[in-house]
Amino acid sequence: MQKLNDTVTFRNGATVANRIVQPPMLTNSGRDDGHVTQDTINYYNQRSNSAGMVIVEYTYVSRAGGPSRSWASDREQLGLYKDEQMPGFTKLAQTLKKDGNKAILQLEHSGREANYHAQLGEKVYAPSSFDFGFLDYEVEEMTEADILEVIHDFGAATKRD
Repeated sequence: MQKLNDTVTFRNGATVANRIVQPPMLTNSGRDDGHVTQDTINYYNQRSNSAGMVIVEYTYVSRAGGPSRSWASDREQLGLYKDEQMPGFTKLAQTLKKDGNKAILQLEHSGREANYHAQLGEKVYAPSSFDFGFLDYEVEEMTEADILEVIHDFGAATKRD
């Protein structure tokens, strides 16, 4: 019988200390341009021993793909769309891994939910044209080139040094 505290080894050889996974949970602890803050580090530091694997909250991969703000205006979603943001994520990964965890980052593009751009009077983009009557701002349809750029941005976020 398998138990929650059993070690798990994946096909690629990666091992996690137990079968417990902390799913991504929104903290909106980023700075105005998606940078990891000390609040972000503190939050994950307290959870670095909570599971065998911790998934860091949704992180937007292109400037137009976030942030999605749902809390106070001085906090925001994490972003990883430029190299200057990488040192914070490196520190975050080190914080999570210090107790043997595997750290995973959930990447995304907020699409119609990138409401901060609307607050700034900028355009908000989604993959298709649709009347989102529940939103208090308009959403513009992405072009094929826009979509290809977002695909590129996902790849670039996974390769940042």
